[in-house]
Amino acid sequence: MKRRSVYISLALCLVCFFRPHFLSAQFTTQAYAVNYGGGIASGGSISTEINTGTVGGLSPSQGAKIYLGLSAFNLRSGTVSVSANLDGSAIADPVVGTLLRIEEFGNYDTLDIVESESGSFSFNPVFIGDYLVNVDSDPEKFVATYFGDAFLWEEADILTLSGDSAIAITIFEVPDENPTATGNVSGTIEEDFGGEEEERVTTRRRAKRRKCGLRRRRTGGRNGQDDDEFELIAYGETNDNGEFEYGFLPEGTYRFFVEYPGIPLDESSFVQFDIGESGVSDDSFVLAVFATEEGVSIELILGITSQFFTDFKVYPNPTQDFINIAYDKILSSSLMLEVLNLEGKSFMQKSLRPGENEDIRIDVSLLNSGTYFIKFIDPENPKNELVYRFVKK
Repeated sequence: MKRRSVYISLALCLVCFFRPHFLSAQFTTQAYAVNYGGGIASGGSISTEINTGTVGGLSPSQGAKIYLGLSAFNLRSGTVSVSANLDGSAIADPVVGTLLRIEEFGNYDTLDIVESESGSFSFNPVFIGDYLVNVDSDPEKFVATYFGDAFLWEEADILTLSGDSAIAITIFEVPDENPTATGNVSGTIEEDFGGEEEERVTTRRRAKRRKCGLRRRRTGGRNGQDDDEFELIAYGETNDNGEFEYGFLPEGTYRFFVEYPGIPLDESSFVQFDIGESGVSDDSFVLAVFATEEGVSIELILGITSQFFTDFKVYPNPTQDFINIAYDKILSSSLMLEVLNLEGKSFMQKSLRPGENEDIRIDVSLLNSGTYFIKFIDPENPKNELVYRFVKK
């Protein structure tokens, strides 16, 4: 979520006349600090001096007329009243409401966060503008929902405030588990909203309590079409270590999502995978998610392992010198290993032996710091691939 901001408005409308016979003008004006809820937090006087020799390159012999400021109290504001309901009935659970202002270029800035013991609350005062409103509650019961009754921020409606507004948001219940299904998806979410690009490998941190979930293609959907409809099938949030896991998933085609309002998904990392008979015959997948201000990238780092190995493990990750690949058995008669960077450049290839209790060490000490992939390929069935992501320090 975008960082909060504190804004300063100068409440003045002052004309200063500079004459050749004096060099500076002293004036006092009223200043207001506007808090993130849109109201006036504090007021005070600011005294400042302008010297004609330092304003716009003016010399003392030149006259000038300078207009400064915009009166903050002339900005129009209103109250946004929100009621959360479940299928038209008010909920009695505690909720948290978040108001996000839509900034230039489609970014969002958190303006206010309100806690309520019921499904009703309000934001007051709010300056005229365009906003996104979110209602959150117990993640084990309800899906965090946006204005327009959408559980994805990209699909939410914009609230255009021109005065007092009252809106209703119908929140979603968390989908029930299917105890007979066997699919499983797990992974970690890391984020970095500061530092230079080259520093992000070392400054990234685990994202705790981040909302995320899975959508599944509706039965009967047209496979592979851009307008496929996907329904919510699993929802929750990461733990304090940035980890998530969803089990008891029925067969189908899935997409993973994570909530960072205002930050889009990096389309080059779009992840869609199949669980069960409708897919590639594997029920367990591992994802890695990394979020920056530029976008959210999602990578499938482990999948369809049952066609390649038993007791498979890659460690350590991140690493500085070596990557170890351990497995009990290789289930394919021939298997190739390849190390690639993010651009797909290959750094090494190796054939793996179908022995037992193997532990292979790969020297990566000469690689530059960054993100790499280990790809396992079965030459007899090239459609099947297993990809594992690792970070070289």
